[in-house]
Amino acid sequence: MEEERGLLIDQDQVRHIGYLIRLALTDDEVEMFSEQLSGIVDYFNMLAEVDVSEVPAYHQPPMGRDQLREDVVRPTLAREDLLANAPQRLGGYVKVPVVLDVPDEEGG
Repeated sequence: MEEERGLLIDQDQVRHIGYLIRLALTDDEVEMFSEQLSGIVDYFNMLAEVDVSEVPAYHQPPMGRDQLREDVVRPTLAREDLLANAPQRLGGYVKVPVVLDVPDEEGG
């Protein structure tokens, strides 16, 4: 029979985490996250109880030189061929939408 372990992450801790990450949480969300996070921590605690003393440690197989391809210079697309598929161009470049708006030195 599965034992009821209780909440490992209480609602005050969830509210504190929400405060730290500047996330406004409703009371329902706090309760839900408290239960979900407690379940996750409880699951990790159950995994920690598993006896792995007989399991050999994992070692990444060494990468031999033969697993890598040779570094050979090959022809690339011509600039005009590449730009022919670009939705927008600016001179000899692909024009993309602004991702980060950085103000200029004058504060504008």
